Amino acid sequence: MLLAIAASAVAVTVSPAGAVTGNFTPDFQHDYVVLIAFYDANGNFLWRCSGSLLNDYTVLTAGHCTDTKSGAASAIVWASQEGGSLYNASTGAEDPNTGYPNECLNSAQYPCAESHTLLEYGYIGNVFLHGNNKDVGMLILDSPIVLDEYASIAAAGTVDQLAVGTGITYSGYGVSGEKPVVISYRERLMASGFIVSTHNANTAGFNIQLSTNPGGGRGGSCFGDSGGPILYDSTDVILGVNSFVINGQCAGVGFAYRVDQQDVIDWILANAKGDVNVVTVS
Repeated sequence: MLLAIAASAVAVTVSPAGAVTGNFTPDFQHDYVVLIAFYDANGNFLWRCSGSLLNDYTVLTAGHCTDTKSGAASAIVWASQEGGSLYNASTGAEDPNTGYPNECLNSAQYPCAESHTLLEYGYIGNVFLHGNNKDVGMLILDSPIVLDEYASIAAAGTVDQLAVGTGITYSGYGVSGEKPVVISYRERLMASGFIVSTHNANTAGFNIQLSTNPGGGRGGSCFGDSGGPILYDSTDVILGVNSFVINGQCAGVGFAYRVDQQDVIDWILANAKGDVNVVTVS
C-alpha cells in the first residue's frame, strides 16, 4: 500500500506523505517552511500539509495537497515554528496565538496569510510508483508573508548529478510517530537524511527515493509533511517536495517529487507571483 503524506481525518487507500520522524529537532532555521491547512468551498477543514515560501507571495507544495478535484478551495499558511502546536486537539479549542486551524491571526511573531488561489501542475491522482503523477502544486497568497530569506529551487538536472548517499534535510510539520500512538506536534521540525536512489523502477525518472529510517542519528518523513521541502545538504535549495511513503509505520524509504525538471521549473516561474530563485549546485 502506498501512503501519501497529507494529514487528513479521512482514511484513504493511497494517501499523501509526511512528517519528520526519528532524530528530529525543532526547526528555527528554515523560516520559509510553512504549515498549510486546506478547506473546502464551505470553509470546512480538509487536511494539512507543509510547504515552502519561494518569495513573499508564492508557496510551493505537493500537488495532492492543492488537489481541487478532491475539494480543496482555499488555504491558510502559517510561517512560525510553533505552527499549530498550541491547538488543543482534544477539545477543538483554537490556538490563540496562531488561530490554527481555522483562523489567521497575523502578527510579527506569528506570520500567516490566506490563499484563495490554488495551482496544480497537473496532479493526476493516486499514481505514485512507476509513473508521473505530477505531484507539485503552488499557492498564491492573498497578502504577503515578508521574511529575510526564501527557499530556492534546484536547476534542471541537478538530481541526476547527485550520488547515492548525498545528504538532504527534511523540514515539515507532520506526524512524528505512529506506534503505539500517533504523535503529532504540529510544529516545524527538521532532520537529516540521504538519497537512496534517483534511477530505479520506483523513481520512474520523476521521484527521489530517500531514507526515512531514523537509524544512524538520522530522521525521515511520515504523514503530514507532504509538500515540505527536500533540501540539498544544509542549503536552502529544494530538490523535491515530499510526496509519499510505502510503510505505514513511517520506516523504510520515502519519495519526493523532483522539482529540478525543466517543465516543472518553467511552470513554477510562469505561475509564481514575483521572482523565484533557481540555483545550480555542485
